[in-house]
Amino acid sequence: MRREPRPLTARQEAVLAVIRSSLAERGHGPTVREIGARVGLSSTSSVAHQLGRLEARGLIARTGRDWSTCVLVEGPPARRPGLRSRGPGGGVDGYGRRPAS
Repeated sequence: MRREPRPLTARQEAVLAVIRSSLAERGHGPTVREIGARVGLSSTSSVAHQLGRLEARGLIARTGRDWSTCVLVEGPPARRPGLRSRGPGGGVDGYGRRPAS
């Protein structure tokens, strides 16, 4: 049984909109402080958290070390190398432990 992905939060949508507009206007992503100023977050840690969630969902990717190098990812997110499915349940319980044999 596949779970439907959760919809983006309003804040995540706002962060994506800032990234889109910056890429369109300037050709590169905004800094963490610029994103925070435009979406109403004063903590750079909060902005980095939102960016990390978007990156984990496969919506943005960084081409360098800094968040200002982020680009929008088109299409479905790429599978991470080395990970494979073991089918339903994946052979572990909800806590990541293998069931006793």
